[in-house]
Amino acid sequence: MTVAVALWLVLAIVAAVAFATGFALDASAQIEGGSLGLACLSIACALIVWSRHLMPHETVVDEQHPKRSTARDRGDAIDELENGLGQVARRPWLVRLGIAAASVLGIAALFPIRTFGPNPQGRLGVSDWKSGSQLVREDGTPLRADMVEFGSVATAFPQGYIGADRVAAMANDAVVVLRVTPQALQLPPERRNWAPGGYLAYSKICTHLGCPLGLYRQGPQELMCPCHQSVFNVLDGGSVVFGPAARALPQLPLTIDADGNLRAGGGMSDFVGPDNWNYGA
Repeated sequence: MTVAVALWLVLAIVAAVAFATGFALDASAQIEGGSLGLACLSIACALIVWSRHLMPHETVVDEQHPKRSTARDRGDAIDELENGLGQVARRPWLVRLGIAAASVLGIAALFPIRTFGPNPQGRLGVSDWKSGSQLVREDGTPLRADMVEFGSVATAFPQGYIGADRVAAMANDAVVVLRVTPQALQLPPERRNWAPGGYLAYSKICTHLGCPLGLYRQGPQELMCPCHQSVFNVLDGGSVVFGPAARALPQLPLTIDADGNLRAGGGMSDFVGPDNWNYGA
């Protein structure tokens, strides 16, 4: 059984190293979760085998006895304690292996724990929009104003910031572009020039938990998140109408150039997505 305990502990070390490596290399959640679970399971199995087969097992009946034990009882208790400690002491390499397995797992746990600090990449909540950025579709073609009709929506990104190698950053940059009648707009005074001709652009990322907005309701002029049903008014700057979202959708100011292309008139009105380490609560 000593060999079985050792094998379980070695497996725990290997799994803990695999978890730390997978986390550092941004592997899939299945790999990270599976390796972490295997490490914990292996240590648990090692402890079970150790306790069942390598530790002494005595049946003790706690009967009423005088307040002070006899010298013989005290001697027997000392012998049993020394016997149990002796069995552990006779396997120092196994004890060291157990300490090594627990230590490696503890070190591996530092990898996800350190992510609770400030975001090292500084990307959460940050978009690449700036004044003059041309709106393009996912395939890189320009999004012209005449392509967006009343009642329709289009997803756009800043030109030069798309591609397979920028998928994660594109989530922060994605905006929903739509068109309403200019007379219906109720934007704050400082945003009166942000929607030329009734063209509007809002972040596509819900400010509740970061789900992509999936529904535009033309009647009430609202954008809706499919995950938790947060609803935003597109006419007044993206205010929350309903749902758990606590913050309005960030709005992107728009301009239309001489060729009819939609361009950003500046950066986003607020940080993108839910509150995070660097922005919000």
